[in-house]
Amino acid sequence: MLKKLALVVVAAALLAGCGSASDGGSAAQPEGQTELSASRVKDYASLAELRAESTAIVRGTVESSTGDKLNDLPVTISKLRVKKVLWGKVPSDVLAVQQAGDETMKLHDTGAILAKDREYLLFVKPFQLTPGKDTGRWLITGDQGTFARSDDGVTFEFAGAGDPPELPRTLRVTAVESGTFLN
Repeated sequence: MLKKLALVVVAAALLAGCGSASDGGSAAQPEGQTELSASRVKDYASLAELRAESTAIVRGTVESSTGDKLNDLPVTISKLRVKKVLWGKVPSDVLAVQQAGDETMKLHDTGAILAKDREYLLFVKPFQLTPGKDTGRWLITGDQGTFARSDDGVTFEFAGAGDPPELPRTLRVTAVESGTFLN
């Protein structure tokens, strides 16, 4: 039977800029697969705008992922080993990055779950259930601040949610290393 989850108020904070979901079925959905629907409140027009709403920009590799629940909403917590902080500050060299859903879910308008052993460039900010009280987990800014290292190792490719026409589709690794990707 098709299961469909409706996002509640806490999901807006969880998805860092996402709104509510719709109910209803879909004939195209495979039997037993859970579907998670969400809509972002905004698309970012530039990396500078994405950075302005972030606490840090980090480069790192996912070491592991585990499933959890937040108010009955499935979430995935990925342990990201930070290789380099490109901007801002983070409290440790391992970040617990929280994303809505899991790798078995069909996700609408949200970024794919981070993959183990893959290197990423992430725009992040602390996850807070109550303003000013960090949970120790981090969110990807607007669910759009994700760039995955390409198989050839030359670029980071946009891997965030949606199809934002004004964010770059690729960033050269050399530009990321030098910090010029933000100019």
